[in-house]
Amino acid sequence: MKKKIYNFIDNDKKYVPIIAKEIVETFESEANGENVEYSYTIDGITKEVQAKDANTYFVFDTAGETCLDDFKKSLFDEDLADIEEESTEEEKLMEDVREFLFKICKKITTDYKEELQKTLRRVVLGDRYDKERVPLEDIEVISIDVADYSSVPESFKYILRIGKEPGTEIDTDEIILFVQNRQELTGMNIENVFSIEKQAGNPLFKNVLIIEPTRKFLNEISIYFFVDYTIIMTEIEREETKKQLESENEETKIIEAES
Repeated sequence: MKKKIYNFIDNDKKYVPIIAKEIVETFESEANGENVEYSYTIDGITKEVQAKDANTYFVFDTAGETCLDDFKKSLFDEDLADIEEESTEEEKLMEDVREFLFKICKKITTDYKEELQKTLRRVVLGDRYDKERVPLEDIEVISIDVADYSSVPESFKYILRIGKEPGTEIDTDEIILFVQNRQELTGMNIENVFSIEKQAGNPLFKNVLIIEPTRKFLNEISIYFFVDYTIIMTEIEREETKKQLESENEETKIIEAES
Protein backbone atom coordinates (compact mmCIF):
# COMPACT_ATOMS: atom_id res chain seq x y z
CA MET A 1 0.00 0.00 0.00
CA LYS A 2 1.29 3.42 -0.97
CA LYS A 3 2.60 5.49 1.95
CA LYS A 4 0.93 8.83 2.60
CA ILE A 5 4.21 10.71 2.29
CA TYR A 6 4.40 9.70 -1.36
CA ASN A 7 1.20 11.63 -2.07
CA PHE A 8 3.45 14.67 -1.67
CA ILE A 9 6.68 13.33 -3.12
CA ASP A 10 5.06 11.94 -6.28
CA ASN A 11 3.14 15.20 -6.81
CA ASP A 12 6.04 17.56 -6.18
CA LYS A 13 5.07 19.95 -8.98
CA LYS A 14 1.83 20.62 -7.13
CA TYR A 15 2.99 20.61 -3.51
CA VAL A 16 6.48 22.13 -3.66
CA PRO A 17 5.16 25.60 -4.68
CA ILE A 18 2.38 25.44 -2.08
CA ILE A 19 4.64 24.49 0.82
CA ALA A 20 7.32 26.98 -0.27
CA LYS A 21 4.71 29.75 -0.24
CA GLU A 22 3.43 28.70 3.19
CA ILE A 23 6.94 28.77 4.65
CA VAL A 24 7.67 32.22 3.24
CA GLU A 25 4.35 33.60 4.48
CA THR A 26 5.09 32.20 7.93
CA PHE A 27 8.55 33.76 7.85
CA GLU A 28 7.07 37.11 6.90
CA SER A 29 4.35 37.10 9.57
CA GLU A 30 6.03 35.28 12.49
CA ALA A 31 9.78 35.92 12.29
CA ASN A 32 11.06 37.81 15.33
CA GLY A 33 14.00 38.04 17.70
CA GLU A 34 13.00 34.85 19.50
CA ASN A 35 12.62 32.44 16.59
CA VAL A 36 15.35 33.78 14.31
CA GLU A 37 18.99 33.25 15.22
CA TYR A 38 22.05 34.32 13.26
CA SER A 39 25.80 34.06 13.56
CA TYR A 40 28.26 35.35 10.98
CA THR A 41 31.65 37.01 10.73
CA ILE A 42 32.40 40.13 8.69
CA ASP A 43 35.97 40.62 7.44
CA GLY A 44 37.44 43.68 9.16
CA ILE A 45 39.01 44.98 5.95
CA THR A 46 36.69 44.02 3.09
CA LYS A 47 33.47 44.02 5.17
CA GLU A 48 32.48 40.81 3.40
CA VAL A 49 30.95 37.72 5.01
CA GLN A 50 33.80 35.26 5.45
CA ALA A 51 32.04 31.91 4.94
CA LYS A 52 29.14 30.64 2.84
CA ASP A 53 27.78 28.22 5.43
CA ALA A 54 24.35 28.43 7.03
CA ASN A 55 24.39 31.53 9.22
CA THR A 56 20.72 32.30 9.83
CA TYR A 57 18.05 30.03 11.30
CA PHE A 58 14.27 30.31 11.55
CA VAL A 59 12.18 27.90 13.64
CA PHE A 60 8.43 27.53 13.98
CA ASP A 61 5.60 25.03 14.39
CA THR A 62 3.20 24.10 11.63
CA ALA A 63 -0.31 25.52 11.66
CA GLY A 64 -3.37 23.36 11.09
CA GLU A 65 -5.12 23.34 7.73
CA THR A 66 -1.85 23.80 5.80
CA CYS A 67 -0.03 21.56 3.34
CA LEU A 68 3.11 21.84 5.46
CA ASP A 69 1.24 20.49 8.47
CA ASP A 70 -0.16 17.62 6.40
CA PHE A 71 3.31 16.91 5.02
CA LYS A 72 4.78 16.82 8.54
CA LYS A 73 2.06 14.43 9.74
CA SER A 74 2.54 12.12 6.77
CA LEU A 75 6.28 12.09 7.39
CA PHE A 76 5.64 10.59 10.83
CA ASP A 77 2.50 8.64 10.04
CA GLU A 78 1.89 5.17 11.45
CA ASP A 79 1.91 3.72 7.94
CA LEU A 80 5.73 4.07 8.01
CA ALA A 81 6.06 1.91 11.14
CA ASP A 82 6.58 -1.28 9.15
CA ILE A 83 9.70 0.07 7.44
CA GLU A 84 12.74 -1.56 9.01
CA GLU A 85 15.65 0.58 10.19
CA GLU A 86 18.65 0.68 7.85
CA SER A 87 16.67 -1.17 5.21
CA THR A 88 16.77 -0.36 1.51
CA GLU A 89 13.22 0.92 1.79
CA GLU A 90 14.18 3.31 4.58
CA GLU A 91 17.20 4.59 2.65
CA LYS A 92 15.06 5.25 -0.42
CA LEU A 93 12.41 7.04 1.66
CA MET A 94 15.00 9.28 3.31
CA GLU A 95 16.56 10.12 -0.05
CA ASP A 96 13.16 10.88 -1.58
CA VAL A 97 12.24 13.14 1.34
CA ARG A 98 15.59 14.95 1.13
CA GLU A 99 15.07 15.53 -2.58
CA PHE A 100 11.55 16.85 -1.98
CA LEU A 101 12.77 19.25 0.72
CA PHE A 102 15.65 20.36 -1.50
CA LYS A 103 13.15 21.32 -4.20
CA ILE A 104 11.31 23.46 -1.64
CA CYS A 105 14.60 25.11 -0.64
CA LYS A 106 15.36 25.88 -4.28
CA LYS A 107 11.86 27.22 -4.91
CA ILE A 108 12.05 29.62 -1.97
CA THR A 109 15.56 30.74 -2.96
CA THR A 110 14.65 31.50 -6.58
CA ASP A 111 11.10 32.85 -6.22
CA TYR A 112 10.98 34.74 -2.91
CA LYS A 113 14.17 36.78 -2.69
CA GLU A 114 12.44 40.11 -2.07
CA GLU A 115 10.21 38.69 0.67
CA LEU A 116 13.24 37.14 2.39
CA GLN A 117 15.24 40.34 2.10
CA LYS A 118 12.47 42.45 3.61
CA THR A 119 11.98 40.14 6.60
CA LEU A 120 15.72 39.69 7.24
CA ARG A 121 16.23 43.45 7.05
CA ARG A 122 13.52 43.91 9.69
CA VAL A 123 14.40 41.06 12.04
CA VAL A 124 18.17 40.68 11.76
CA LEU A 125 19.29 44.17 10.75
CA GLY A 126 16.57 46.00 12.66
CA ASP A 127 15.96 48.22 9.62
CA ARG A 128 19.26 49.98 10.43
CA TYR A 129 20.74 49.47 6.96
CA ASP A 130 19.15 50.14 3.57
CA LYS A 131 19.76 48.02 0.47
CA GLU A 132 22.57 50.31 -0.74
CA ARG A 133 24.55 49.73 2.47
CA VAL A 134 23.71 46.04 3.02
CA PRO A 135 22.16 44.68 -0.20
CA LEU A 136 21.51 41.13 1.10
CA GLU A 137 22.16 40.19 -2.49
CA ASP A 138 22.80 36.50 -1.91
CA ILE A 139 20.22 34.54 0.10
CA GLU A 140 20.02 30.77 -0.13
CA VAL A 141 17.79 28.33 1.73
CA ILE A 142 20.26 25.55 2.46
CA SER A 143 18.11 23.00 4.25
CA ILE A 144 14.82 22.30 6.02
CA ASP A 145 14.43 20.02 9.03
CA VAL A 146 11.05 18.58 10.00
CA ALA A 147 10.28 17.05 13.41
CA ASP A 148 7.13 15.86 15.16
CA TYR A 149 6.71 16.95 18.78
CA SER A 150 2.93 16.59 18.87
CA SER A 151 3.21 14.07 21.71
CA VAL A 152 5.20 16.51 23.87
CA PRO A 153 3.02 18.79 26.06
CA GLU A 154 3.29 22.43 24.99
CA SER A 155 4.64 23.64 28.35
CA PHE A 156 7.50 21.12 28.13
CA LYS A 157 8.81 22.81 24.97
CA TYR A 158 10.02 25.96 26.76
CA ILE A 159 13.11 26.76 28.80
CA LEU A 160 12.15 28.12 32.23
CA ARG A 161 14.03 30.81 34.13
CA ILE A 162 13.93 30.34 37.90
CA GLY A 163 15.08 32.98 40.38
CA LYS A 164 15.81 32.00 43.99
CA GLU A 165 16.70 33.59 47.31
CA PRO A 166 20.46 34.25 47.51
CA GLY A 167 22.34 31.60 49.45
CA THR A 168 19.53 29.05 49.32
CA GLU A 169 19.10 25.73 47.55
CA ILE A 170 16.13 24.63 45.45
CA ASP A 171 15.24 21.44 43.61
CA THR A 172 15.14 22.85 40.08
CA ASP A 173 14.17 19.59 38.36
CA GLU A 174 11.27 18.94 40.73
CA ILE A 175 10.04 22.52 40.43
CA ILE A 176 10.06 22.43 36.64
CA LEU A 177 8.30 19.07 36.50
CA PHE A 178 5.65 20.18 39.01
CA VAL A 179 4.94 23.48 37.26
CA GLN A 180 4.77 21.97 33.78
CA ASN A 181 2.48 19.13 34.89
CA ARG A 182 0.19 21.54 36.72
CA GLN A 183 0.09 23.83 33.69
CA GLU A 184 -0.95 20.96 31.43
CA LEU A 185 -3.57 19.82 33.95
CA THR A 186 -5.17 23.23 34.63
CA GLY A 187 -4.44 25.20 31.46
CA MET A 188 -3.07 28.08 33.54
CA ASN A 189 0.12 29.85 32.53
CA ILE A 190 3.32 29.20 34.47
CA GLU A 191 3.27 32.51 36.32
CA ASN A 192 -0.23 31.81 37.73
CA VAL A 193 0.71 28.29 38.75
CA PHE A 194 3.73 29.61 40.64
CA SER A 195 1.73 32.41 42.28
CA ILE A 196 -0.98 30.05 43.55
CA GLU A 197 1.49 27.47 44.89
CA LYS A 198 3.59 30.18 46.54
CA GLN A 199 0.57 31.66 48.30
CA ALA A 200 -0.60 28.20 49.32
CA GLY A 201 2.72 27.63 51.09
CA ASN A 202 3.94 24.77 48.91
CA PRO A 203 7.40 24.01 50.44
CA LEU A 204 8.78 23.23 47.00
CA PHE A 205 8.62 26.96 46.22
CA LYS A 206 9.80 28.29 49.60
CA ASN A 207 12.99 29.93 48.31
CA VAL A 208 11.78 30.60 44.75
CA LEU A 209 11.34 34.26 43.77
CA ILE A 210 10.25 33.98 40.15
CA ILE A 211 9.49 31.42 37.45
CA GLU A 212 8.94 32.46 33.86
CA PRO A 213 9.20 30.84 30.44
CA THR A 214 11.92 32.09 28.14
CA ARG A 215 12.52 30.79 24.63
CA LYS A 216 10.99 27.74 23.02
CA PHE A 217 13.57 25.04 22.32
CA LEU A 218 11.46 22.37 20.61
CA ASN A 219 10.18 23.42 17.19
CA GLU A 220 8.82 21.30 14.39
CA ILE A 221 10.27 23.20 11.42
CA SER A 222 13.81 24.57 11.16
CA ILE A 223 14.90 26.58 8.13
CA TYR A 224 18.62 27.12 7.52
CA PHE A 225 19.72 30.07 5.36
CA PHE A 226 22.97 31.43 4.08
CA VAL A 227 22.63 35.20 3.94
CA ASP A 228 25.29 37.52 2.55
CA TYR A 229 25.44 40.31 5.14
CA THR A 230 28.34 42.04 3.34
CA ILE A 231 28.53 45.78 4.04
CA ILE A 232 29.14 48.00 1.00
CA MET A 233 31.84 50.51 1.84
CA THR A 234 31.67 54.18 0.88
CA GLU A 235 34.47 55.80 -1.13
CA ILE A 236 35.84 57.37 2.04
CA GLU A 237 35.87 54.00 3.80
CA ARG A 238 37.64 52.41 0.84
CA GLU A 239 40.35 55.08 0.95
CA GLU A 240 40.77 54.64 4.69
CA THR A 241 41.05 50.87 4.25
CA LYS A 242 43.60 51.35 1.47
CA LYS A 243 45.71 53.63 3.68
CA GLN A 244 45.43 51.17 6.56
CA LEU A 245 46.65 48.30 4.38
CA GLU A 246 49.52 50.41 3.02
CA SER A 247 50.50 51.37 6.56
CA GLU A 248 50.42 47.75 7.71
CA ASN A 249 52.53 46.71 4.72
CA GLU A 250 55.12 49.39 5.53
CA GLU A 251 55.28 48.24 9.16
CA THR A 252 55.78 44.65 7.97
CA LYS A 253 58.66 45.71 5.69
CA ILE A 254 60.33 47.59 8.55
CA ILE A 255 60.05 44.60 10.89
CA GLU A 256 61.44 42.26 8.23
CA ALA A 257 64.33 44.66 7.56
CA GLU A 258 65.17 44.93 11.26
CA SER A 259 65.12 41.16 11.69
